Amino acid sequence: MTHKNSSAYRISILAILTALLLVQSFVPMVGYINIIPGLPAVTTVHLTVILGAVILGTRGGSTLGLIWGILSLIQAYTAPGDPLSLLIFQNPIIAILPRVLVGTVAGFTFEHLQHSRITKPGAMALAGVLGALVNTTLVILLTWVFYSHQASGMYHTDPSRLIIVMLAAVAVNAVMEAILAAIVTPLIGTPLMRFRRQ
Repeated sequence: MTHKNSSAYRISILAILTALLLVQSFVPMVGYINIIPGLPAVTTVHLTVILGAVILGTRGGSTLGLIWGILSLIQAYTAPGDPLSLLIFQNPIIAILPRVLVGTVAGFTFEHLQHSRITKPGAMALAGVLGALVNTTLVILLTWVFYSHQASGMYHTDPSRLIIVMLAAVAVNAVMEAILAAIVTPLIGTPLMRFRRQ
């Protein structure tokens, strides 16, 4: 593939995935699925960022993560899904940093594992799991750093126990998102990688 064709491919994939991020962010029950009322929604948006990181590399994944973070910030001000989202995602650091690192970690993981003994689908699955977990972990940690007192009031717990309560509240979501990423990333990423080589 020539440099010109390669650049056109990257721009095309980036544009398609950005459009998908817009749909996932603003169309109800597409990017954020509320399964249990009162608990944070299960997200599928991370899958788009992780796929971008696998296909386009760390820089492409980080770019898509930045776009997701900006969309999260806009959504928190225009159409927050729940009081906790209204509180935490209006903070640019919480809205953007974990999302950027989803793409960074997933891209870095895949780039370093694809030349190891692990198969490419296996490397994609692991990149998906780590990308999904980094988002959940950082959101919880940053919420504790910035809003421990406000968030503890919402969860009716002592601020010193907030991380444990939040982990318990999102544990099912985190596991579901990680499993989903482990399945979907190689399932969609493998054919797209073949297409890129043609």
